[in-house]
Order: sequence, then C-alpha cells, then structure tokens
Amino acid sequence: MSMYRPPSVRNFKLFIGELTAEAAAVHISLLDSQNREKEQKDYWNSKASDAGIVLNGITSKRILNSQIRLSVVSIYSGFDVFLEEVEDEFKKFGYRWVKPDKVSPLVVLEQNYIDKPTNKTHFRYENDAVNYFRLLRNSIAHPSEENKTSAIEFYKSKAESIDFVRKKYNMVSAPNDPSSISFHDIKFWCQMLLEFAETITLLLEPEESKIYSKVPFERWKKYGHDHEKLKNVATNYIRSEYSYSLDRAREIVDKFYGPLA
Repeated sequence: MSMYRPPSVRNFKLFIGELTAEAAAVHISLLDSQNREKEQKDYWNSKASDAGIVLNGITSKRILNSQIRLSVVSIYSGFDVFLEEVEDEFKKFGYRWVKPDKVSPLVVLEQNYIDKPTNKTHFRYENDAVNYFRLLRNSIAHPSEENKTSAIEFYKSKAESIDFVRKKYNMVSAPNDPSSISFHDIKFWCQMLLEFAETITLLLEPEESKIYSKVPFERWKKYGHDHEKLKNVATNYIRSEYSYSLDRAREIVDKFYGPLA
C-alpha cells in the first residue's frame, strides 16, 4: 500500500509513541504505590523526605487523576503542533491556506482539504470526536465553568459520534465524559488521533507535480548529467520524505523528470 505520510505525521507518531510509553510507565508505578500506601499511610511523605523534598497531602489516587488529565493536555498539544506542521507543508507546495478568524482548527482544515473523505458520515463522526477532545482539553487547561460546561454538553449532544468511534476502536471503557476520564481514554485518544492525522494528510495530499517540484536536485550537482543516478536519488528522496512505495515514487519521477529536470 502506498500512502502519503509527510514528515508531520511521522513526527506526531514519534511524539505519541513516547508519550504513551511514559504515561503507561507512570500509571503502572502509581498503581504500585497505591498498594504500598495501604501498608504505609505516609508513603509519599517518606519518599519525598528521602529525596530532600517537602511534600504534604499527596496520595497516589490524586496523582493518578492529575496524570491522566495532564496527559490529555499533552496529547492535544502534540496534535496542535501537528496541525501547525500540516499548514506549513501545505504552504510549501504553493497552496493558499484559508484560515477564517475565530473558528476551531478542524473548521480551518475543512476550508483547505484538496480531496474528499471516502465516507462523509463516518468522517463527520470522527471530526465530532476530535472536537470533543479539544473541548475536553480546554476544560482541563482552562477550567472555567464555561469550558467545563461546553465539554460536557458537547459530549452529550454527540452521543452518536462518540458511539461510532467507540465501536470502531472496539473500546467499551472510552471515550468518557469529562468527569470520568481514565487511562483508557489516554490509550484511545492516542490511537484515534494517530489515524485521524493520517486521514487529514491524505485529504491534503498535493498533486504529483508539486511533490516532484520539491525534489532538491541542487543537492546532487556532483552527479552532473548522469540522469539515471539523478532519477534514482530523486526516487529515494520522494520515498523517504513522503513514505510512498518505491514503485509510486519511481512513477512520479519518470512522469516529470524529462520536462522539469
């Protein structure tokens, strides 16, 4: 399968992979500390004292709750950076990025898609789910009553969309409403946002001529007029930069090398 995966997707995947591993390790450690607290009530005070830190009123349950909530904020921050990279990539290919004022990032994306989703209804459901995640993040990072209410009300109003993504990813325990988020939500959003990121970039995939136009032939002046060598390095560049299959990359080079080289 030859799928367009620009650097933005690969960068986001690396970020999510690291975040998931870290979140899982912390979660497991905190579950263990919960068991230790049953035997030693001042467990955290004692551990903090050993490290020369004053720490009062902390429990594993409290830290678990905070860790889950802050992971939601971190995941969305990574997704936000991904969206910025997507915009930069889009502009790099010479397209004009339409960005209306005071609208959500997903509405901005809708103004710029080159292609159309395979299934508009399913895509709308997924779009709704990601919008809920954005509001959930806002309710945590900026916990005003207005933001909290917005997240809760949106979750309730998009029950059909939430049910769709829950079934798609075979999840029973996520996604949850703002008052009930758990580590299962972290796992769910990481998986869903990775796939949604790939969907976004596919809808923004540039024309082959634009892909070819960004091949940096100036880097390979040492090959002179060795056209076969130049075509090979151009093919490998396209394959590496956009994750196309070798055959697809070669097709693009063969199609445009003559008139544009």
